[in-house]
Amino acid sequence: MFNKINFILILFYFSCSTYQVENNDIIHENTNKSNDINLKDKISQMFMLRMDGNFHNNESWKKKDIEYFINKYNIGGLITFTGNIHGTYSNIKHFQSISRTPLFIASDYERGLGVFINGTLFPSNMAVSATGDTNYSYLQGKITAKEAKSIGVNFILAPVLDINNNKNNPIINFRSYGDTPEIVAKYGLPFIKGIQDQGLIACAKHYPGHGNTNTDSHTKLPVINISKEELFTNELFPFKQAVDFGVKSIMTGHIVIDSVDDLNVPATFSKKIVNDILIEDWNYKGLVITDALEMGALTSNVWHGESAVKAIEAGADIILLPLNAVSAIESVFKAVVNGRISLERINYSYNKIIEQKKDMGLFDKTEDDWMIVEQEIASSKNRKVSKEIAEKSITLIKNDNDIIPFKPNNYKKVSHLLLSTDNDLRTRLKSFARDINYIHGNVNEVYINDKLSNLGSKDIINKVKDSDMIIVSMLIRISMDKGLSTIDNSHNELLKQLKSLNIPIIGISFGSPYLPNYNYLDSYLCSYGYGSISLNASTDALFGRKNISGKLPVTLNDKFKRGYGLEVKKNNNFFESNLNIELKETFDIVNSAISDSIFPGAQLFVSKKNNILINKSFGNYTYQEDSKLVNNESIYDVASLTKVLSTTPVAMKLIQKKMLSLDFYLSDFYPEFKDGDKKYITVRHLLTHSSGLPDYKEYYKIKNINNKEDIIKDIVSLDLDYKPDEKMVYSDLGMILLYDIINKVSNSNLDKLSKRYFYNPLQMSSTFFNPNDKEIIVPTENDNYFRNRLLKGEVHDENAYILNGISGHAGLFSNAYDVGKFSKLFLNEGVFLGRRYLKKNLVKDFTSKKNNPVKSDRALGWDTPSLNGSSAGDYFSKGSFGHLGFTGTSLWIDPKEEIIIVFLTNRVHPSREKKGIYKVRRKLHNSIMINIKEF
Repeated sequence: MFNKINFILILFYFSCSTYQVENNDIIHENTNKSNDINLKDKISQMFMLRMDGNFHNNESWKKKDIEYFINKYNIGGLITFTGNIHGTYSNIKHFQSISRTPLFIASDYERGLGVFINGTLFPSNMAVSATGDTNYSYLQGKITAKEAKSIGVNFILAPVLDINNNKNNPIINFRSYGDTPEIVAKYGLPFIKGIQDQGLIACAKHYPGHGNTNTDSHTKLPVINISKEELFTNELFPFKQAVDFGVKSIMTGHIVIDSVDDLNVPATFSKKIVNDILIEDWNYKGLVITDALEMGALTSNVWHGESAVKAIEAGADIILLPLNAVSAIESVFKAVVNGRISLERINYSYNKIIEQKKDMGLFDKTEDDWMIVEQEIASSKNRKVSKEIAEKSITLIKNDNDIIPFKPNNYKKVSHLLLSTDNDLRTRLKSFARDINYIHGNVNEVYINDKLSNLGSKDIINKVKDSDMIIVSMLIRISMDKGLSTIDNSHNELLKQLKSLNIPIIGISFGSPYLPNYNYLDSYLCSYGYGSISLNASTDALFGRKNISGKLPVTLNDKFKRGYGLEVKKNNNFFESNLNIELKETFDIVNSAISDSIFPGAQLFVSKKNNILINKSFGNYTYQEDSKLVNNESIYDVASLTKVLSTTPVAMKLIQKKMLSLDFYLSDFYPEFKDGDKKYITVRHLLTHSSGLPDYKEYYKIKNINNKEDIIKDIVSLDLDYKPDEKMVYSDLGMILLYDIINKVSNSNLDKLSKRYFYNPLQMSSTFFNPNDKEIIVPTENDNYFRNRLLKGEVHDENAYILNGISGHAGLFSNAYDVGKFSKLFLNEGVFLGRRYLKKNLVKDFTSKKNNPVKSDRALGWDTPSLNGSSAGDYFSKGSFGHLGFTGTSLWIDPKEEIIIVFLTNRVHPSREKKGIYKVRRKLHNSIMINIKEF
């Protein structure tokens, strides 16, 4: 009887006093009092539905579906997930424009916009805390908020304040900041501040704590069996801190804590947990939002309409993602009409929602500016912060025998095992696997996507047993429906069997840091994620390109506890050691040559197996009594070493970038090469000195040759001395043309490209064309026939001088140490300090002796020791390569013995007419090769 009377009174009340909102006018501040609004509108303001982030035509059902709920129900908010920036931006703008009340637009940007769309992607929360720097939490929140705000998102469903105090948790894990309440609060609160400083809503989740469970609430209802005292001491601590800090919203989790509520209902439905503790005891005035009601933890026990009612009864202000929005809204409406939920209760939540929207300025209609999106989203400044977090988070747990940094040249054959039970294994770790293969060049990749049988394990063992190194990448994804927190048991058993092979094993976890056993790995790196930013940081750490400094935010076992982490400095050492050995016989050869006036001074650099044996200087700059002593910083004109230190490697880089090809015809660049035998000449001929072009021409003696254009014009007009491929004639003219071609295809110049591709990244600060500081330059010739002065700091070669000091055949200045560093790049087959600059097969091709033309010792750009009487001496191995320079310079590399010898002199001082350098070079190289055998 009471219910009938109550129902009639409520209907009468609404018919008399309700403001019927059937127009599209926005509810302004002066018309949004609770009593003026339709009950169903108020209820609808408490609901947040899914919005697709892709672009949709006006006829799309996805668009019309949201329009229906906005127009008919005046829903309070939308949540967006995947899509793209343009689609998300335009959809939000459209839906806001047709909504009578401004919408909350939410998203789960726990790791930034890059989780769903092409915004800045951050590493996981656990990675952030592994850095040890709370400022990164703040910056992540700030950047996320600014990017979100630019596209119209105003409600960030983050941070996760769950404590990962259960290693077997399949859904929180590295989404948590750590395994203690203090760590979680320490890093969670700055994130909240970063969000809310930008005027957006941050949301602490999943109250009262989803960490201490091994069940995923996306599929089943987790039960946490802890005492009430433990709950308040641990799980609730970060949330209480967030409440006191002023977090604007808190999300309830679908978890049962029977020590608090003996009804065994999810916290989302528990009045004791939500209303009594959060709202009453803690006096929380912010918004309480449910986790998605579509999750299996609820749908398997309660129908969707009842879920919404129960959540509001417990204290929720916002219902997120009901399984059926119409049924949910109508069920709440019916509950109010029936008296189960009071009108005051609806008004309470409605007023909080409207007040929050007013405080955020959502009622102040402003035009969205796409320019802000373009400026803000994934800016270089934002990505730099994300990159820093990822780099500083990488944690090294083990490093037996110091095998990290991984030195690819120390291991001829590497096997890379990629373990997971995730179907996306290949896709998610593709870039990491590609980088390892690219840098090393001889990697046996083995993907293991399923549980392994004994037979399957044996097959894997057979595939990797001949390896020198095994890298194991473990993808352990934490996402709904996965139910995983570590690697599969069969994969762990495989690691055990691999350990018995006595092959060094490096393990890297992408995602969960927890493993069943850490003893099977010699080195173990934790990245705490599998986003692109974490993959890149892992590659940098593995190859020693960045410092490793991360500390565990969780305890893995009794040995590897919270706060533990080995520190390794990035590999800045171009060579492992500087032995500075004394080779009296060798040094006597150099000093005797100085005494015999073959050259006034010299630099000698020798390295073997990554150790510097000699880096020594001899004599003086000139023969003058007051001449400066040569030191290791002195700079020499390296003459034709320019061909292999600049022209050839830049050509290789352009070939690698597919901007140049060895088979490009010169007729593609110069019409003068379209006829006769000249039409057959390719870039390859220029590099092997087999084009038929003359060897040299003294342009400084020819009138009307004043610049580069004049020289190029003359070269392309020359007749060939022989047919292409007929023989080898060392030709500077060919390298001058190659220099011009490089400039043409790159739309740049050789000097800039050399610096960009090699000298800057290899830190070759003493290598350049046209030096500015002439005081440190060792002089070459006393020119009395062209420039009529002592040549000091200007290129010795006359043609290079006319070419403004930059050419493909000469012009470069350097010292022995810089040349030695550069040589290391080629000795390592294109790798330098953990980065690959040139492809391995390209290096092999360019440094290998070519059979065409016949009887040539030339490689591509490089020279190789001739069989008889080479200035390289008699002891360089087959496969060695190098080059000479007219000013008295030489460079030889022996890949087999891992030897580099650089010898720089100014033998053309005071005149180029002096002889004797050939014999000195032979004696010097033979002496060195004999005397360093023991090293």
